[in-house]
Amino acid sequence: MASLRALYLNFKDDYGDLLEVTDFSIATWLAFGASLQLLSQSWLNPQLSYLIPLVYLVYRVARVSIDCRRIFTGTFTNVVFGRWSATLPEPENPLTVSATSDGVVMFLLGARINHPLGKLAPGNAEIDRIFKDMWVEAEKNRTKWSYLGRSETLYDISDTEGITTFWISYWKDLKGLQEFATSPAHSLGQNAYLKKKFPYMGVMHETYHSPKGAWETIYDNVPPLGLGKAKYVIGEGPNGFKLGDTLHRSPRSSTMYGRMGKEK
Repeated sequence: MASLRALYLNFKDDYGDLLEVTDFSIATWLAFGASLQLLSQSWLNPQLSYLIPLVYLVYRVARVSIDCRRIFTGTFTNVVFGRWSATLPEPENPLTVSATSDGVVMFLLGARINHPLGKLAPGNAEIDRIFKDMWVEAEKNRTKWSYLGRSETLYDISDTEGITTFWISYWKDLKGLQEFATSPAHSLGQNAYLKKKFPYMGVMHETYHSPKGAWETIYDNVPPLGLGKAKYVIGEGPNGFKLGDTLHRSPRSSTMYGRMGKEK
């Protein structure tokens, strides 16, 4: 059973997010539904064919009604209540201090599929695996590369032709980010792209370094997001890194200048 579960989890990790509800337009989903309805009318009793979508609609309405009664107890349970701000610890080891280690680095990485089939385009499964391997390698080298974490996969919903995905990642040092750029997993994807193995793919990135006193954050009644979701290494144990939270309580009286350590 354990081996079957491991196979399932590996399959889910590799292919579970290749196709999602948002990958198809409303018109396409309506066409799918109409086609299924026609097929059910051909194969099933007419009354049963009509009953199936009605039962599903009743189920969805009932589910939403129940969820509305358990907000913050059964649904939206990952919301962190109150006013919080993200802070980062000062470097403890003088040998690790560099010209860019006194603040935070944000690295925005994007990829676009310029193909009518979108995520079904040939080779996209391999592209997806390459990006996942890059982030796995970053996780394994948190201390070495000063990696703090990243967002979930984000999508540009205004893109009506291709599919554009983004990842916002946070680092403590530009040097660590550069080491990530020359790592085996990143180099594998970069070399494949430069050799035009994926001719319909486009890539982009933006890098920002904000020194200490030039950035601040605020989170109020939201799940951990952005830098507030990032973690920093506080030690190592038998099961891997021990991570500390960046989120700390922020008084209601705090201001943008105050959180930056400045006076207005």
